[in-house]
Amino acid sequence: MKNPKVRIRNFQREDAEHIVKIHEIAKESFEDIEMNSEFIINSSLRNDFRFFIATIDDEVVGFIGTLFYGNVGRAEIGPIGIDDKYKNLGIGTNLVEHALEFLKEKNIHRVIARVKAENKIGLKFFEELDFKFEAYLKRYTKKCEDVVQMVRFLPPHL
Repeated sequence: MKNPKVRIRNFQREDAEHIVKIHEIAKESFEDIEMNSEFIINSSLRNDFRFFIATIDDEVVGFIGTLFYGNVGRAEIGPIGIDDKYKNLGIGTNLVEHALEFLKEKNIHRVIARVKAENKIGLKFFEELDFKFEAYLKRYTKKCEDVVQMVRFLPPHL
């Protein structure tokens, strides 16, 4: 598939099952938590969290979440997932750029992403999006896996 028309939109309740399916396929890349529709919907109802959805021809092909603290100007990106059929088409990049624009509008200036240390593809992905190494967190996950924290600073929203 070459250059599909990707649309990024806000989360809708019916997207929850799609997120769970995409998350399940790549669960080894994520923190070991119970991911189900109820968790997704409850997360989406928080004032400090947003999910954005990537679609192609109205089919959900990816998602990104972001947790933000507007009162201190900081945020965290993740989780992010792309359906295996649509990987390497720039969808992840589109999702991160969309999330960063949203965060800029919320006057966020510091954004972190945490990636499991063994996830070389994930680390490279964030490096290519100008995230820089910030910390190596030993035994960070529930399964005691190491995590790399990366940071990107955003210019002020005018």
